[in-house]
Amino acid sequence: MAKVALETKKLMIKEITSRLAGAETLIVTRYKGLSAQDINDLRKELKRIAAEYLVVKDSMVKKALKDGSSSSIIDFIQGEVGIVVHKSDPSGVSKALVKFLKGHEPLKICGGFASGAVLSNQDIMAIASLPSREVLLAKLANVLNSPIQGLAVSLNGIICKLLYALNAVKDKKEKQ
Repeated sequence: MAKVALETKKLMIKEITSRLAGAETLIVTRYKGLSAQDINDLRKELKRIAAEYLVVKDSMVKKALKDGSSSSIIDFIQGEVGIVVHKSDPSGVSKALVKFLKGHEPLKICGGFASGAVLSNQDIMAIASLPSREVLLAKLANVLNSPIQGLAVSLNGIICKLLYALNAVKDKKEKQ
């Protein structure tokens, strides 16, 4: 019986490791006090942005994270934890968690890992207040486009003034 339990635990650790391995963003939360329905609602919210919420035993997560690049978040894992796993930037995940947090006080954000950096609770809250990546890229494109657009308008103005002058000369010659 002990062999079966040990093999089961090894398989669970292997599964957790595989789910966490491809993630660029991991956020550790404490869910104590949330109902099963609340956790399911959180999972639905996160699924909309292609994220996953794993409720896992802390000892197994610690073993799964021991050798990985995200092993620095082991300090955040204590007690009943849930881990948000996302393969992209942390902005959308942070926004979804903070939005869910406002209606569900028992949920606590402990910290996380994104793009090689450890994130504290305050970092995640700050990221959630930023505009999304797409909005920031659009603003950057607008800023980069602005000088070119100004040049085009100026050159168009010069050409228009030349045309007005030529039309004025043409009208003056026709009157003579």
